[in-house]
Amino acid sequence: MFSETANLTQIPDSQGNEQSLVTPELTQAIQQSIQPIMVDGYRKGQTFLAIGSQHGDRLMLQINVHAAEITTLLRSRSVTEDSNSPNSGKNRPINDKHVESIKEYIVDRSQARNKWIIGTITANVDPSKIKYQNIWGDLYVVFIYNSTSLEITDGQHRKRAIQELIASEGIERDLISDATFPVNLVLEGDLQQCQTDFCDMAQTLAIPQSLLVAYSGFGKDAIARELVEQVDIFRNKTQKIKSTPGSKTGYIYTINYIAKLVSCALAGNPTNKLTEINTDKLVKEQSKKLSDCLNYFFLAYSQTADIEEKDRNWQRVAQLTVKIIEQDKLYWKDATKFREDCILGISVGLEILGNLLYYISQENDSFDKNMVKQIAEEIDWSKKGKCWKDTVIVPDGKGGTKISASRGSANTAFRNCIKQLGWDKE
Repeated sequence: MFSETANLTQIPDSQGNEQSLVTPELTQAIQQSIQPIMVDGYRKGQTFLAIGSQHGDRLMLQINVHAAEITTLLRSRSVTEDSNSPNSGKNRPINDKHVESIKEYIVDRSQARNKWIIGTITANVDPSKIKYQNIWGDLYVVFIYNSTSLEITDGQHRKRAIQELIASEGIERDLISDATFPVNLVLEGDLQQCQTDFCDMAQTLAIPQSLLVAYSGFGKDAIARELVEQVDIFRNKTQKIKSTPGSKTGYIYTINYIAKLVSCALAGNPTNKLTEINTDKLVKEQSKKLSDCLNYFFLAYSQTADIEEKDRNWQRVAQLTVKIIEQDKLYWKDATKFREDCILGISVGLEILGNLLYYISQENDSFDKNMVKQIAEEIDWSKKGKCWKDTVIVPDGKGGTKISASRGSANTAFRNCIKQLGWDKE
């Protein structure tokens, strides 16, 4: 391990931003001190430099481990799916779908030459089964015997994903073959305390989906962030952090609503992450295309307020849409009214709109303006519209109605729209 640390000066990105902090004499002294330990432990184990921290009455040592060494150094003792004994392991059962999602994240980001990050893996080890000594301050040297396994407390899915990528052939292995990953060693040998540590580390606050969208790198989330600024009805009317628009806020949407619209409009599926849109150029191109389409649609719908043949309720909701588009910041009562009266003011309504735009793009290889205008002028987007009855707006059993936002309900409403537009091919 140390020989590679000594060669960091060959890697420009790893040199640091200040060359006067470490003298050549210090580098040479560290090499001369650590190399005998490595030679003495040759084929008996591995030597690491570590950063130590002391809290919770225990010492933690953080080391960097190469991807290829993860498999042999770390062990995950998961409770099996068919076991009813918590003491049969230190982790929850492995979730294969989660492992696949981590692998896809690494591969997609790497192949697009985008930055990616994997959180620190935490493992416990009986301190009697390793050697460690303080060098100075928080700097330690650690020797781990070949017979010693580091028991994962947090990060078993990350470890499995790295392991499977390293075991694969070809390009996927090459993507991470030179990567190193931080491992935090908790010097703890007691099984019950390790299980307690797992429980303690699982007590994390769930991150609102809107915040995940706001911070995500590419794909649907990046496009959603662009649309929030480019589409008039979304700008300053979208909650970008919390999971709901909130009451008396002036917000109609959350950014997660917009992200689902993006997935529907560009892929026909609200859960599609659009990972193939993985460069700034692609994000800008798709954002421009979709924002132009949405601005045209909402303008066309607002103009239906002047069509005399439309009923009073249709005209009222269309007039409210005009007001919302024109205002830079929205009075909270107008936002609440729009959410209450217009299907386009709720998430499932945007999904249906997205599905219709996707249908148009599949028929024409573009968002054909005539067809977009048709869905604005021929579909009643107020909640009293017949396309929504018994699909996304259903009886609540108390004499009123409620929203049904399931995929099945949204798909049925979408098919109702297709039939009303005369686009049904059956």
